[in-house]
Amino acid sequence: IIEVKSSSSIKDINKHDVSFQKYCYEGAGLKIDRCYIMYLNRDFVKNGPVDPHEFFTKEDVTEEADMLKEGVEKKIEEMLEVLEQEKCPDTGIGNDCSSPYECQLKPLCWKDLPENNVFELYRGKNLAFGLYNDGIIEISQIDESTILSPIQHMQYKAVIENRPVVNIENIITFLKKIKYPLYFLDFETFSTAIPLFDGTRPYQHIPFQFSCHILNKVEDEPQNNYFLAEGSSKDPREGFLISLKKALGYGESIENFSENENESKNLLINKNTAGIAIDEKAKGSIIVYYKSFEINILEELAKSYPEHSYWIEDAIGRIVDLFEPFGKFYYYNPAQKGKASLKNVLPAVTGLSYSRMEISNGEQASLKFLSMAFLKDKSVTGSAQAEKIRNDLLDYCGLDTEGMIYILRELYKIAVG
Repeated sequence: IIEVKSSSSIKDINKHDVSFQKYCYEGAGLKIDRCYIMYLNRDFVKNGPVDPHEFFTKEDVTEEADMLKEGVEKKIEEMLEVLEQEKCPDTGIGNDCSSPYECQLKPLCWKDLPENNVFELYRGKNLAFGLYNDGIIEISQIDESTILSPIQHMQYKAVIENRPVVNIENIITFLKKIKYPLYFLDFETFSTAIPLFDGTRPYQHIPFQFSCHILNKVEDEPQNNYFLAEGSSKDPREGFLISLKKALGYGESIENFSENENESKNLLINKNTAGIAIDEKAKGSIIVYYKSFEINILEELAKSYPEHSYWIEDAIGRIVDLFEPFGKFYYYNPAQKGKASLKNVLPAVTGLSYSRMEISNGEQASLKFLSMAFLKDKSVTGSAQAEKIRNDLLDYCGLDTEGMIYILRELYKIAVG
């Protein structure tokens, strides 16, 4: 048996799967000599046509499959018992709802949980199951002395008092990091198991879109710059970089500037790159939400396009993460449901929502772009359907950056009382 997986590593559940297959084959009279799991080589880099022998790696799991046989037989007996029942088994909420995979019936089983239920406790999964099994379903029912985490105490207080709980001092400290003008930035990417472009790896994030709202003063109307790759199979990264460089206020090489001392003193020279200058407009904070994502993309781009590394490194140094006041719980609203993602914070803080948008999350954005950009039928890519996808993508990514402006304004209101 050689089972091929689309992941770049082997999980325990894969070995159980192979053991089950071996059991079934041998039960049907076919002798299985060896068992292998074949998965993606995470170090593979595309250079021309993909060679399957380099793209995949293979691991012998015969011994593990034999060791797991007894457990497989027991599971089969349990499954057959369930199939013979006339009614769906009465299975309560538990760890199995999310392990080893998210159960497709979870929305049905969890639908009656009330708002502010114990499963919204931050990093409180085990505590929540214990409380639930003791009949405590809502956060307000908890004995406060059993809550261990300071953040969980904050959640408890927010629910009991039915209002946001804030640490004004920490919010003010965060706001002092911000330097105007502000560039609110968000990337959209796609990743495929088989890399599409030379120089890329399996599941490498390829940026195809950005939105950048620019704000000179907090009360000003923002200016929006954006990039969305054309609906073709061309590598979008270089066009993405050229547009991003301009959007973030970076100039050309120093040769294009006057040697006049009065003009040269306004240039910020990158000491690590001889002869390269950064336009004086390239100042102010770049505001992102959860900075590790954007920084990782920028670092990958700098490696792939070293001629752009001088301004990319400078841009990374300007980044301020709007996730901080929510990820560190300087602010918590019960409507966040224990989460600090932009999708939870934006409606909780501003009332804006992604719920009615055609594209409401990054995974949808990625799949929609791929369907538009890599369809073989060119008549479809030039159709009204493709134009609608483009407009939906612009709306979605634009709300990410515009939403950050609304969130920041609310933080300023809190800071000034």
